[in-house]
Amino acid sequence: MIKRLLAVLLLLPTLVFADTFVAGKDYEVISSTDAASTGKMPVTEFFSFGCPWCFKLEPTLDAWVKKHQDKVTFSRMPVVFHPEWTYYAKAFYAAQLLGIGDKMNPLLFKAIQTDKKPLNSDQSMIDFFVAQGVDKATAESAFTHSTTIDMKIAEGSALMAAYHINAVPAIVINKRYKTDLQMAQGEERFFKILDYLITQK
Repeated sequence: MIKRLLAVLLLLPTLVFADTFVAGKDYEVISSTDAASTGKMPVTEFFSFGCPWCFKLEPTLDAWVKKHQDKVTFSRMPVVFHPEWTYYAKAFYAAQLLGIGDKMNPLLFKAIQTDKKPLNSDQSMIDFFVAQGVDKATAESAFTHSTTIDMKIAEGSALMAAYHINAVPAIVINKRYKTDLQMAQGEERFFKILDYLITQK
């Protein structure tokens, strides 16, 4: 009986503090001045179609966003960690500019992660977009000489540096806090950290 009581007492601190998250370990404070003061809280996912974990996390993240849609505004920003990820970033922005992001994002994820299609050149991406019904001239313009897309990729790279994005998927909340799957050490804990961070000011 005494041994059992001691075991419970030893476990108690773990149970009590299981969901206590620590800055610098579970998440990073990246700014103390840029946070939105009114309205919904901005939440940005840094990701890539070339990231298997981003693909795996997609359905659960979409469900989390829907659950908190009254509190947050959600956006995505593609990162470029490898040369071929530049084409994936171009594809994301091209789909956005054409107003077909909701349609194309899952198709691009599936083509790259499940079907293992080598979409690692401008021409392969042009062919892919045309196969999805995009006008050929429009697709060629987006992938070969769009200054808007080039600027967006440059802006994304600058934000990656500012927010210390060194692994994906990573989430920046309210321009103030950042966490990623690596820091969270697991999918379930990742979403618990997100739940915690959207309550912080």
